[in-house]
Amino acid sequence: MHGEIDLGVADTFEVKASAAVMGSAVGAFLIDLSGVTFMDSAGLRALIRVLEQRDGQRMIVQPSRQVFMLLRLCGLTNGALPNVLVREPASTVQPGGLLDPPV
Repeated sequence: MHGEIDLGVADTFEVKASAAVMGSAVGAFLIDLSGVTFMDSAGLRALIRVLEQRDGQRMIVQPSRQVFMLLRLCGLTNGALPNVLVREPASTVQPGGLLDPPV
């Protein structure tokens, strides 16, 4: 996924991602959000619905800094959903543990 996941595209994102998840024979999914520059509450709702569809390990791979901050604020980086792992973008943490300022 690239660009913005907002009210205008959230339903399409959910339908396409759900089809990929439900059509797969494996239980582990890699969702690459590194190209997503913005996500609003509609996009977040769609993502959560996709993540809740199947048992097994689900992983959000390298979200952009903006999306990571949203996922962190919503508790998705702290295990709010079972079997969901959110990888922190490498560019988010500076030496000394300080967060990079928003761009």
